[in-house]
Amino acid sequence: MQMNKTLKRELVTLEPVAVRVHRADGSEGGSREFSAAPISNYPNIALLKEAVRRQQGRLRRGTASTKTRAEIKGSTRKPWRQKGTGRARAGTKKSPIWRGGGVVFGPRPRSYDYGLPKQQRRLAVRHALLSKILDGETRVIESFDASNPSASSMQKVMTRMDLNGTCLVGLATDMAAGDRRNVALSLRNLPGIEVLPVSDFNTLALIKARNLVLTSEAFDEVQAREKAIEGSSS
Repeated sequence: MQMNKTLKRELVTLEPVAVRVHRADGSEGGSREFSAAPISNYPNIALLKEAVRRQQGRLRRGTASTKTRAEIKGSTRKPWRQKGTGRARAGTKKSPIWRGGGVVFGPRPRSYDYGLPKQQRRLAVRHALLSKILDGETRVIESFDASNPSASSMQKVMTRMDLNGTCLVGLATDMAAGDRRNVALSLRNLPGIEVLPVSDFNTLALIKARNLVLTSEAFDEVQAREKAIEGSSS
């Protein structure tokens, strides 16, 4: 008699980390502590890879197309008679072995998206977000000046923060639409910077960016999510 074996994943408690804090002008302003909820199989590289592949597939237009012999425009006349010419028999100029003929098994317009369960997608985002915070690639800024769009002032702030490489700026989900728009307008012309609310974080954006900058409210939102996960798992 075979016994059913249930595999139990052990939850690992990660050590709290200190995240650097910057003032609104970009200068240093101390640090804040971040505590992650217990997590299993961290970091799940295979899951992160699948989530990135899925999103990259969704970004593909999938418009590559070739014509089959049925779609080639031209005469359907037999090039020459079947026998007596000494040449190989041929029935149509649209044959795939002829120059200008159809393509066999060529690319056709299609979707490159494939299914990934919602629970796995959310878990992949959490793993990617935790890797940014725990690896010291996250900064917290007290606030952005959202009164008026200004790329020059925002450039000065990002320069003072001394960020090297690409950057993902995370805003609070409940941030006012007008303020969010002004911040996005201020940052959209700066190279290598993407702006997203925390609710729209995705695995590809988090992994692609070298740095993660969270507003103080966005950091509180991420910390609250971890506390909610810890409360539900206990």
